[in-house]
Amino acid sequence: MVTPRPFSALLGGLACLLASAALAPLFDGFGWWFGPVLIATAVAVSTAVLGRLLGALFRLPASTGICLSLIGLLTTLTGVSARDTALLGVIPTPSTVTALRELALAGKHDIGELAVPVPERPGLVVLVFVAVYLVVMAVDLIVVVVDRPPLAGLPLLGLFVVPAAVLPTGVGTVPFVLASVGFVALMLLDGNRMVTRWGRPVGDRPPRVIRNGLGSLGARVAAGSLVIAAVVPLLVPSLDGHGVIDSGGGGRAGDGPSSASVVQPIVSLSQQLHDDREIPLLRVVTENPQYLRLTALENFDGQRFTLRALNATKEARVSEGLPGPGRDIRTIPTTASVTVSRAMAERYLPVPGIPTDFDGLVGDWRLAEPTGTVFSTRTSTSGLRYTVSAAVPDPTPQQIAAATGPVPESMNVVTQLPPATDTDPRLRTLLSQITAGANTDYARVVAIQNFLRGPEFTYDLTGAPTIQDGALSEFLFESRRGYCEQFASAMTVLVRMLGLPARVAIGFTHGTRGADGTWVITNKQAHAWPEVWFPTLGWLPFEPTQRSDGATPAPDYAPSTTDQPTDPDQAEVPQADGEVAVEPTPSAVPVPDDQGGATEELTAGTGDKAVGAHKDTFPPAWLPWVGLGVVILVLLSVPALARVVLRRRRMGSGGPDRAEAEAVARVHAAWAELVDVAADLGIHLRTSDSPRSGAQRLIGYLEAGPEAGSAEVDAARQALIRLAMAQERARYAPAGMAAPDPGVNVFADLALARRVLWSVAPRSRRAMATVAPPSMMQRARQLPVRDVLGRLGRRADDRADIDAVDDQEAGVGASADGRTHPPRPPG
Repeated sequence: MVTPRPFSALLGGLACLLASAALAPLFDGFGWWFGPVLIATAVAVSTAVLGRLLGALFRLPASTGICLSLIGLLTTLTGVSARDTALLGVIPTPSTVTALRELALAGKHDIGELAVPVPERPGLVVLVFVAVYLVVMAVDLIVVVVDRPPLAGLPLLGLFVVPAAVLPTGVGTVPFVLASVGFVALMLLDGNRMVTRWGRPVGDRPPRVIRNGLGSLGARVAAGSLVIAAVVPLLVPSLDGHGVIDSGGGGRAGDGPSSASVVQPIVSLSQQLHDDREIPLLRVVTENPQYLRLTALENFDGQRFTLRALNATKEARVSEGLPGPGRDIRTIPTTASVTVSRAMAERYLPVPGIPTDFDGLVGDWRLAEPTGTVFSTRTSTSGLRYTVSAAVPDPTPQQIAAATGPVPESMNVVTQLPPATDTDPRLRTLLSQITAGANTDYARVVAIQNFLRGPEFTYDLTGAPTIQDGALSEFLFESRRGYCEQFASAMTVLVRMLGLPARVAIGFTHGTRGADGTWVITNKQAHAWPEVWFPTLGWLPFEPTQRSDGATPAPDYAPSTTDQPTDPDQAEVPQADGEVAVEPTPSAVPVPDDQGGATEELTAGTGDKAVGAHKDTFPPAWLPWVGLGVVILVLLSVPALARVVLRRRRMGSGGPDRAEAEAVARVHAAWAELVDVAADLGIHLRTSDSPRSGAQRLIGYLEAGPEAGSAEVDAARQALIRLAMAQERARYAPAGMAAPDPGVNVFADLALARRVLWSVAPRSRRAMATVAPPSMMQRARQLPVRDVLGRLGRRADDRADIDAVDDQEAGVGASADGRTHPPRPPG
C-alpha cells in the first residue's frame, strides 16, 4: 500500500510545471495555454494524492489513484474545453466526447498547418492539456509509487521533444534551466530519502541537520552544474570558430567543404491571412514595386505543395556574387531598400525578382539555386536592413511562345504528379476544356491562369477547402472558393499535367504605398503564386488569384481577359455567403519604427481596424505575467514573513512582573528564539546540549570573531549566560522557584545577544537569514501533516520492522511510522 506523500507529489508537479516552460516558444501569447497547463498540473497532483489517501484509509488497490486521476482528466478537460456539452459544466456526455474528439482532430490539423509561434487555437488547448496531464501522472507514479525520482527525467524530457524538433534555435537557456531546477529538486528528494533509509547517521549533529547538510552540498553542486551548462556553451568555440550560441540564434553551418542545410519549414499562408491582427512586417523604398519572394514549394504529395531540402555550399554565399538571370530573357532592373520588422523572423530573405546584388546585408546568406531561395541557417530576417538590386523577368508574349524545347531530367521534381490512380479523372477533362484552341504551351498556361481568374471563382478566406483528400477537386469542381494557396496550387497541378515544370512561390504582394512613397507590407499581404519554367527563359511567375483589393494583377506578358475594373475607393470584398460588401477607403495609420525612431504616417488597407493600431483587450496580455510574478514574490517571501510573525509573537508578552507560569513561558519563548537565531546564522547546536553548553557554543562563536574582547561582545556573553541560567531554572527548578530572578529581562538579553551575533555573522549568512530563514525551512519540513498522512497508510512491512530494530540497536527512538527521531534532552 502506497502512502500519500503529498510533499513528493507536489515536488513532482512543480518539476512538470517548470519543464512546461519549454512549450512557451511554440505559442503566441501566454495565458491561453499556460492557464490550462497550470490547471492540469494542479488537478493531476491533487487527484493522485487523494487517490492514495483513500486507498490508505479504506485499503483500496493501488489502481484507485490511477482511476481517480483519469476521472479528473476527463472532467477537468470537459470543464476547460467543452463545458457547453456537459452536465453542470464538468460531467461529460456523449456530445462531450464528440466535441473533444473534434477539437483534438482540429488541433492535430493545426500542428501540421501552423508555424511557430502558433496563435490561440481551442484544439491545441486540448492536446496540450492532455499531454501535460499525462506527463504529471507519469512523474507522480515514478516519484511516489515506484519511488525512483531519477527516472522521472524521462517523461519530463517528453515536454522538450516537440520544441527541440520544431524550433530552429532550440528550447533556449531559460526553459532548460527551469526544467533542470525541477529535476535537480527531485534528485535531492531521492538523496534525502536514501539517507533516511539507513537510520541515524553517526556524528555529533542530529540526523536532520546532517541530512540538510548533504542536501545543501548537493544543491550547491547542482546549481554550479546548471550555471556551467548554461554559460559554457556561450564561451566555448565550436568547430567553425564561433560560440555554440550566438546573437543570431540557431545552429551554425560549417565553413568547410560541407553543405549548409536547413530543415524544411512549415509554410502556412492561412496562419498569416487569418490572423485577426494586421502586423506591419516590411517597409520597402522602391520606384518599381514588385512581389517579394521568399522561397518556392516543389514537392507535391497529391494534397499540398511542400519545400524540398535546401543546400548551399560556402561558394553560394550571396557576398561571393550571384548568377543573375539568363541572357535570353528581357528583364527590368529594380532596386529596393528593405527594412524588416523584428516581428518577422524568417530564414528566407524577401527579394524582388532575380537578385543580382546586395548592399548592407548582414549574416551568412546563401543562394539555393534550384529554388532561387536566399536562406541562412545562422541568421534570421528579424530587424534586417538591406538594399537589393534585382532583375524582374519581362519577356514579350512572342518570346515565351517561341521558347520551346525538351525538359531536362534535372527538372523531374517540378514535373512530378501522384500516380494516375490518385488523381481525379475529371482533371484531365477540365484541362482539355480549358486549353481547347490553344496551340502553344504558353497559350495553354495563360488559358489556365485566366480560367482561375474568371467570374466562376471567388477569393474567400473563410470558404477555402481543407487539405484533406479531395481538396483540389472540391476547389475546382464544387466550392470554387479559396485564397491564393488554393489558386496557386490548382494552376501548378494543371500546368504539370501539361508536362511543364511548375512550382508554387511563397512571399508577399507589393503592399500599400504611403504618402512618403514607402511601401508597407503586412501579414495580410502574404501570398502564393505559381511559377512556370520555359526553355531558354527560365522561371516566370503567373497570377491566377484575383484579389478584390486589386493587389494581384496579371503580369504584362500574360494579360487577363477576365479582369474587371475596380474602383479603388469602393473595392468589393466577397463574403462567405456570396454577398458583396464594400471595403472602406484605406486610411493613414501609424507604423512603428523598429529602430526606435519616430513613427511615420503610412497608408495601408485596414478594413475595420488600423494597421498597428492598439487593440484594447481585457485582461491585457501582460496581466498573467504580472500575476505570476506577484505569486512568485509572495511565495518567496512566506518564510521571511513567517519568521517575523513568530519572533513578534514570542516577544509579545508583557513586562517582567508576571505570574510564575507566564514568566516561565517567556523564558522558554526567549530561548526558542535564540535557538532559531543560531540556526538562521548557521550556528549548529546539538539537540543533546544543555542550555549552558549551548550558550557556551554561542559564546565561542562570538569570541572567534574579529570583535572578540570588545565591550559589546562581553555584554553579549553575559546576556547569553543569563539566558542559559534562566532556561535551566525554568526547565528544572521545582514549582515556585522556576521564574527568573527579579530584574532579569530575558527579552532584553535576547535582543542584545541577537544583535551582536548578527553583527559578527558573515554577510551571506545574514542575507540568507533575512530572505529564507533556515529555521523556518526546517520547521516546514517538520510539520506533522506528512507524519499524520504517512501513519494513515503505512503498513508494518518487513522494511519498517528492520528499520525499527536497527534504530533500537543504535540507541535511537523509533516512532510508530518507522521514522527515526533523536532522543529528547532532559526536560
